[in-house]
Amino acid sequence: MGKVLILQNAPLFTGGSFESELERRKIPFEYHKVYEAGVPGPEALKQASGLIVLGGPLKLRVDEVEKQPALAKEVYFLRSALDAHKPIIGVSQGACLLAQAQGAWVAREKQSHIGWVRAEVYPDYSRNSVIYSKIEEKKFPAFVWFDTFHGFPPTGYWYLTAPACRYLSSGIHGNCYLFNCHPEVTPELVGQWLKEYGKELPDPDMAEKIRQETEEHFEYTKGFSRKIIHAFESFLD
Repeated sequence: MGKVLILQNAPLFTGGSFESELERRKIPFEYHKVYEAGVPGPEALKQASGLIVLGGPLKLRVDEVEKQPALAKEVYFLRSALDAHKPIIGVSQGACLLAQAQGAWVAREKQSHIGWVRAEVYPDYSRNSVIYSKIEEKKFPAFVWFDTFHGFPPTGYWYLTAPACRYLSSGIHGNCYLFNCHPEVTPELVGQWLKEYGKELPDPDMAEKIRQETEEHFEYTKGFSRKIIHAFESFLD
């Protein structure tokens, strides 16, 4: 098995519980810091057994890739990964980049959505999903930090919805999962994001509530991230 390539788009947005689960399962991985080194070359894609594309702060502006050569190159890289049928996990802004690589639209709202929301399983496609077919709950907590969302991938599958985001989770090719939320989140990550990017909150008084709810929901979301990586592992070469 080759290494899983983790595309990191911002310093504080790391793999979180995904990383812990990869280590627990002894799945080799390495980070590629796109914000420092740019997009990997074709050889890195050829050697990767799969990709995880992480998110970033709101200022990443994945709705304007045509104005940002680095993001445009990342979309092209992801399009090549899709053409090669590589298994991919896209998280938040990373999911928007992956959706664009398949031809979906991306739009920005005036209002940001930050905190815990109630995700609901969309039954039509989920019953055949290696992740969602094993989730008994039809509604569960999910952490979001976005003001940009993507449309339905042209050849996609619809898995999760939420009041703030219709396509909270979707899929491509059966082995690529897009999350417009953060299933990899940990209390440590949330604490770092609130400290560095707290000004992005619609209301500064939300910070303490978010911390408390993160502690409350972490065991569930850690279990969810385990299901995601378990399914992801089944696709790896």
